[in-house]
Amino acid sequence: MTPPPDAPPIFVADEPALARLIAAVRNEPVVAVDTESNSFHVYREHVCLIQLSTRELHFVVDPLAVDVRPLGPVLFDGRETVFHGADYDVRCLKREYGWRLPRLFDTMVAARRLGRVGLGLSALVEAQFGVRLSKVFQRSDWGRRPLTREQLSYASLDTRYLLPLRDQLASELEARGVADEARREFDRIAAVEPRARVFDPEGWRRIHGARALDGEGKAILRALYLAREERARESDRPPFKVLAEPTMVEIAARRPRTAEALAGIHGVTPSVLRRMGEAILAAVGGAGAEHREPSGRP
Repeated sequence: MTPPPDAPPIFVADEPALARLIAAVRNEPVVAVDTESNSFHVYREHVCLIQLSTRELHFVVDPLAVDVRPLGPVLFDGRETVFHGADYDVRCLKREYGWRLPRLFDTMVAARRLGRVGLGLSALVEAQFGVRLSKVFQRSDWGRRPLTREQLSYASLDTRYLLPLRDQLASELEARGVADEARREFDRIAAVEPRARVFDPEGWRRIHGARALDGEGKAILRALYLAREERARESDRPPFKVLAEPTMVEIAARRPRTAEALAGIHGVTPSVLRRMGEAILAAVGGAGAEHREPSGRP
C-alpha cells in the first residue's frame, strides 16, 4: 500500500485558512487527527496544535491563533476519525472544545488486537512503510510561538501515515473476524471523559524514598511537597520542573539549615535556589520544629 504523498503540511492560523480546511474536510468520509499539548512545560496544559490528514492533504492547526470551534461540527459529525492512542486526545478535545467522536478508529488498539509487537506509531509506520519517524521534537514546548517549519513538519508526521495504516489494520481485523471486538473498544475510548486535575495533599507518601525517612524527614517532605505545588501553580510550571522528587527526598533526609548547605544537595541548581531557596529552608525549619514539638504530630 502506498503511503500518502510527501507534501508539506498546510499551516492553519487564521479564519480564511480554517475555512479552507473545513471545505477540504467536509466531503471526506475519514480523517486522521492528532493533538499536541504542552503538559511537559506548564501546570495547566492546553491543546496547542491539532493535526489533520485527508487522503491527499495534511494540515497543522494553531488553536492558539484561531478559534477552532467551527471545525468541530464538521469534523465530528459522524465521519470516521482515526487516531493513534486516542484516549489522551479524546480527553483533551472534550475538555477544551466539548467535541464528541461518534466513529473513532484507534490504530494502536487495532494493532494490539492483531497481536503486533511494536505498538508505537513509529514502530508501526516503519514496519508497514519502511519509514522511520523522527523524534527530535518530541519534547518541544508546543505552546511557544513562533513555531519553526521543522516543528510543523514533525507534528504533521503524527497523522500523515494514519489513513493508509488504518486501511491495512482494518482489513486484517476483518480477515481475522475481530473487527466487532475492536469497534467496541473504539467506542469505549470515544466515550471517555476528561479528568479534572485534583491535587492530593497526601501524594508525598507515594514519592520513592518517602517510607525510608524518619518522622521528622516525612514532615519535611510533606511541607516541601505542599510548597512545591503552590509554587508550580503560581509560576504555571509542572511540579517536577519546580523541584524534582529525588531532590525533595534528599533535602528531607539531610535537612539543610542554610542556603550554602542547600546548594550542596544534588538537584538544587542556582535556578532552584533563586526561585525556591527561601521556601525550601522555611519548610525544613518549620516542619522540623513542628515535628519536634510535644504537641506536633509525628
